[in-house]
Amino acid sequence: MKCPACCSEIDDRSYRCTECHRICSYKRLCWRYRYIVFGIVALIGFWTVRGYVGRWFANDYDELPEGALVSDATTLSWLGLTDKGWFCEEPHYKGSLLHLRHKVFQAKDVIVFVHGFTGDYVSTWGKPKVLLDDPRFNRNYDFVFYGFKTTFYRDLPAFEAEAAKLDRILTHLDEDYKSITIVTHSNGGLVAMRTLLNRAKDFPAKQPHKIHRIVMFTPLTENVSLTGQPDILKLLGKQSTDVAQMQANTSSKLVSVKEDLKALLAPQDPLAKARAEAFMKDVAEHIYIINAEGDKLVDVGPNGEKIVSDTVRMLSQLPTLGAPRLVTLRYSDIGGSEEDARAKKSGVRNPAYAHSVVVKMGSQQDFSFFDHFEELLFDRIGTPPRNSAANVEQIRQSTQERIQDTIFEMNKFVVDKNPMVGLAWKDISDAVQAKFKDVPEPDRTKQVEDLTRQTYYVYIFLSLYARMDDLRSRGILSPNDEMILGWKRSWLPNLMNSELGRWMLDNKLMEYYSEPMIKDLREAAGATGSSPTPPARTR
Repeated sequence: MKCPACCSEIDDRSYRCTECHRICSYKRLCWRYRYIVFGIVALIGFWTVRGYVGRWFANDYDELPEGALVSDATTLSWLGLTDKGWFCEEPHYKGSLLHLRHKVFQAKDVIVFVHGFTGDYVSTWGKPKVLLDDPRFNRNYDFVFYGFKTTFYRDLPAFEAEAAKLDRILTHLDEDYKSITIVTHSNGGLVAMRTLLNRAKDFPAKQPHKIHRIVMFTPLTENVSLTGQPDILKLLGKQSTDVAQMQANTSSKLVSVKEDLKALLAPQDPLAKARAEAFMKDVAEHIYIINAEGDKLVDVGPNGEKIVSDTVRMLSQLPTLGAPRLVTLRYSDIGGSEEDARAKKSGVRNPAYAHSVVVKMGSQQDFSFFDHFEELLFDRIGTPPRNSAANVEQIRQSTQERIQDTIFEMNKFVVDKNPMVGLAWKDISDAVQAKFKDVPEPDRTKQVEDLTRQTYYVYIFLSLYARMDDLRSRGILSPNDEMILGWKRSWLPNLMNSELGRWMLDNKLMEYYSEPMIKDLREAAGATGSSPTPPARTR
């Protein structure tokens, strides 16, 4: 055999030319090192085939009966998770409880999901993979999906038993986590509220759970509407054999929760007052409610409008940081127009569309961006409370430093410069001119300048209090914060009891602030100050 390159004679069993050292036969080369090639192929086959074989022999989730123990491999495959760091912290029983934890992140806070009327512990929420793959959530929280049998036909004792079961789960989580966030849908909010109210009844023997946030999507707060709607009967399917009984059972549970909540918030004795204060601090102040316009299942008014109970509306008016406590998503913003088009085309209307789609992760492509479930949820729970507490304290300190660092410069600017510089309100100028309209010159000009300067000086101090009022309205500062109380005890009464302060009130020059601040100013006008008038220079 000759070499193709240099035509030198080579051995028939050789794969390389001895003269030019080029490879003459790749076939003989592979045969020479066949054992290495076989080893590489075997390794590749081992890693690829093993995964397919594992899938073949793994139990299919859909074929498992309710209550069956589900392996971690089946759970991750069913959820569509590619991150192998997730595992089941506790045994995963189908339809009952799924507790997911990450090997790397090891979060110290947990989110508990409680489903509602239809669906189950996971399917109610669409594709939880959306949250599990979101670094805002998976770096900060573990996830618990709590399941229970729908309580359509179950009476009050069974409802209480379900609430007791949920309480045991939360108590167990209290031992392992620094905080618990509860996210509910529909009837799940009723179960969760029953659980928290029962816990409050046992106070102080049982302390409240370590709640970070409670976010309720389309909860039952006023009524439930199941009868008289044929489309809803189709939705319920096999469960609709006795809709009247289902309506009665659900309404009785709602009434029991509403009455207990109303009684708790109207204490009649010292112990009941302590319970109410603990409930407000540890539960009520953490509640957020998200409703949906066009929801025909719960909280439906006589004309089909969305209604909310007075008690929940009162709770929703508590100060909060960031997102409002109570919001109703517009039907058009949650894909309602697309749903109407589908109903018109198919002739079949889904009466639970608005009720259920607000929690269907991965199925909200027709939503406006900020109405997606994950955006709504993160706006309300944010980062875990240990970080939030640090942020609140930092904001509070920054506010105090701002007052101390800027007041001198602001005073100096107003006193030393022309007092008309930066004057933004025509009302002030009109009021000052009206006060001295009958004063002859040259005294009139000087008095106008002096009063304008003094008025602007008052606004400097009121702007500082307005900053604290803003933080109070957002829930960063408590209404009983020492900074606020200090101003209400001394600075505000001295300012508002002065001739200048009363003149500004009479001329409606305080109407630029929030209603709570205007109320504070009017109360201060009737009080007696305990410290001297604020000096022009503070340092």
